Amino acid sequence: MIIPLAILFPILFGLMALGINSVSMLANRARMADAVSEATLAVSTATMANDNQTVSGRQEIEKMRGTVASWMKYYFPSMKSAPEVEFTVIEGQQLASSETRYTYYNVDVAVTLPQLFLYQTVTVDKTDYTLRAGRGHVNKYVSKPADYVFVVDFSGSQRGPRLNILKSVFAEITDFVLKNSPGSKIAIVPFSTGVSVIMPGTNQRGGQNVGCSVLFVPNPGWDINYAFWGDKNVSTAYANSPLNTQTYYMDYYRYKFYKNFVAASSPTIKEADMRKRWCRQNPTKGVKEGRVEYSCFDPRDKYPDPSDPRNQLEDIFSDESLKLINSEYAKAARVYSKQITTWTIEHDAAINYPATLEKMFDNDAIITFPVLWTANTSSYRPYYQMCQQVGWWKYTTGNDLTKQSARSWLIPLTDSQSLLDQFQTMDAYGYTHLSSGLIRSVPVMMEGTNRRKVFIMMSDGQESDHPQITTDKWLKTYKLCQKIEEGFLSRPKTNTGSVELYYISTTNATKWVNYWAENCTGVARSKTATERDDLVKLIKGIITDETGHLAVD
Repeated sequence: MIIPLAILFPILFGLMALGINSVSMLANRARMADAVSEATLAVSTATMANDNQTVSGRQEIEKMRGTVASWMKYYFPSMKSAPEVEFTVIEGQQLASSETRYTYYNVDVAVTLPQLFLYQTVTVDKTDYTLRAGRGHVNKYVSKPADYVFVVDFSGSQRGPRLNILKSVFAEITDFVLKNSPGSKIAIVPFSTGVSVIMPGTNQRGGQNVGCSVLFVPNPGWDINYAFWGDKNVSTAYANSPLNTQTYYMDYYRYKFYKNFVAASSPTIKEADMRKRWCRQNPTKGVKEGRVEYSCFDPRDKYPDPSDPRNQLEDIFSDESLKLINSEYAKAARVYSKQITTWTIEHDAAINYPATLEKMFDNDAIITFPVLWTANTSSYRPYYQMCQQVGWWKYTTGNDLTKQSARSWLIPLTDSQSLLDQFQTMDAYGYTHLSSGLIRSVPVMMEGTNRRKVFIMMSDGQESDHPQITTDKWLKTYKLCQKIEEGFLSRPKTNTGSVELYYISTTNATKWVNYWAENCTGVARSKTATERDDLVKLIKGIITDETGHLAVD
């Protein structure tokens, strides 16, 4: 039977249209799968939070929708309208039979595309069709266990809203790390000019002992026993005076400290009782004799071993103390005088840079001195410009020593949530010396056992004037960051696989972001994040340390 052409032609044409459209649709489905997978990887790279509860979160969602739309437009230039995009982000997932944690990402996309071949019999009134894809599953694995040391700016400019933002950020970040990366540890190093620390034992009235800590090898002329001189009165006026003159004024201000602060703390102690408890009456007194009527000191051993010679230095009239005063007073007066203008004992003239680079990987070069709980005066605190974030200004009436408690302090590497939560009670004050904080953090990181070592420096920008001189020298002349990385990698006992240094500016300080990028971290690891959610996302991105893996269902 011969089929008339008038009947056969529409059938053939319809079959051809159906075939062409079907092949086109199948090809587009394959392209759609690729496009959605790549778009999901892009979303995971951005560490998207998918938070629709906050303004910044909703803004991020719209930004990511724009990113996905651009991706779809690239793959489908003929796309008829903006795609429909929905996100799924689930943190804290765990692989079956494994400790590996990951964040799950998925992007659901629908795009409308034109029919390639229009033919009424086949397409009826439809000129387009919709493709949907939601199989772009990506698992972004949280890094294998790592050691994270946060070197945090605790200068006065951080007080108030900036510090409140940091507290909120750290609450989320520490929770994220401890839940998603078992074995990881976090340390916090709060710096101004020096790092504030809690020292062993208690003061005379039961409050905390607090101190200030730096790490450097002093040049000749600046090499004194800083722990001894940190709570003594010294003066350039007596630098060349007889020993008795020097000890007289040291004794005089020591007595004033006990009377005005130790005895005056609540509950107050009568002066006569104070003398019985902490002082020794001298048979003679006066400048020529080198002492006042009552010489006061804490009789308790500061160090566990009673035979430790350092225990003898609390009494300034012990043989050990007198020998030290006689040999170091002039240098100590010079150190005191210099820090008035440099705001730190760790200044350019004092630092032996090459020796410090060698010594910064252990505790030998750490210098820690006590900070008395008094007003900001050199009468009792010769290095009063330093470590103001330790909290002397947070005193109650009379600088009550019973209430002495640090307002910020170094938290060593730990996976204890309760220890890390202590950050929420801290406060900031003082100047800024980031390179000092970074160097002091090196022996903190040395305590870590994980192969990945991550230093995250956070500051609001410019260093104080004199500290900037040493930071310039450390970074530009002595290549500090490179030496830190090389030092860890070259020491087998550290078990180091990688060392990463990041700089985050919490203000729009482009100059300093570029400065640290050029001289320390590289461009990819020097960033700005001024808002709370941006900081969280940036730090989570550092912690997860990968783009993501396409998951196989």
